[in-house]
Amino acid sequence: MTEEVELQGLRKSTKIYKVEGLQSSSDVYILDSPEVRSVACHPHIVGDELIGYMGMVALDAAKALMELTSIGELERDEIVFEHVLRAAPGYCLHEALRRSGIDFREVWIRPRYRLPSYRSHDEESMKEIEVVYQDFSMIPECRDLVVVKPDTEASGRTAEMALKKIYEEAEKKNSKLRELIVYGFISEYGMRVVEKIALDLGFKKIYFIALGDITALCYNMYDMPLYGPDESYYSEYREIRKLGGVTDYEILEKYASEFIPGADQPGDWSARQKILYTGTGYEPGGIIKHLENSISLISRLWDISRGQEWFMEFHEEAIRRELDQLRIKLNQMKA
Repeated sequence: MTEEVELQGLRKSTKIYKVEGLQSSSDVYILDSPEVRSVACHPHIVGDELIGYMGMVALDAAKALMELTSIGELERDEIVFEHVLRAAPGYCLHEALRRSGIDFREVWIRPRYRLPSYRSHDEESMKEIEVVYQDFSMIPECRDLVVVKPDTEASGRTAEMALKKIYEEAEKKNSKLRELIVYGFISEYGMRVVEKIALDLGFKKIYFIALGDITALCYNMYDMPLYGPDESYYSEYREIRKLGGVTDYEILEKYASEFIPGADQPGDWSARQKILYTGTGYEPGGIIKHLENSISLISRLWDISRGQEWFMEFHEEAIRRELDQLRIKLNQMKA
């Protein structure tokens, strides 16, 4: 069940919904806005356009957090912002919090899969996560801390690494982890994984601010659709398995004519960005590869979906439009 929450200072086009009934001890919210919908439904939105949209969304998120959580009343040394590199800074929440007058300490960690992990976060690959960069030097001593951690939470496995590391480093400083704020595209599976880890580590209060919906999670533990067929399951078993996430009816109505059933809403978040901070320098994200991968995935989803009784004309129109936009953007990037 979802219920709209009236908050001050948000743009008229932005809405916040409280989510109940998930059998969760956390406070779970969904942030809906035209920019979130555009990013979730249109993988051709990349680079500066993506960051521009996410900056607007983050400003609303910052205002919401100041009302829904305690961070608006805390001192700098009580808030630790954990940057999960390379992709998470693309959510722009750190910049939005500062613009809203909230200061904080910053820490950085870069967990990385040893093997290429595009559309594959299965159990075996969990053994192959390594931390290639970390800097927790700014954790304060002898404090109760609120940790802010934006990221894409699909399987929750990089979150497990990030939270365990910050717990270990906080203990060295005799500080305690009191509250956790998680922000970004979040699957229901990933939310439950993160919640369990956080509770085990001693967090007393957990907030999830999910963009657009609490997503479903595909068989590959990577793709995060709002609803539709699981392409990775079909590729493995040649059977159609339909998935569905959690959102408000009003949001679903807005997405209906734009969302491609089965599509991964965040996509490869690193690859959608023009430039990425690694901890020691900067490197390109990989926009061309993201566009090519998106064309390939959407084409396969079209093949799987056509002829199914639930596949409507507006779904097909959305696919045609997005493939056209992806090809135009790809040609522009290659020119």
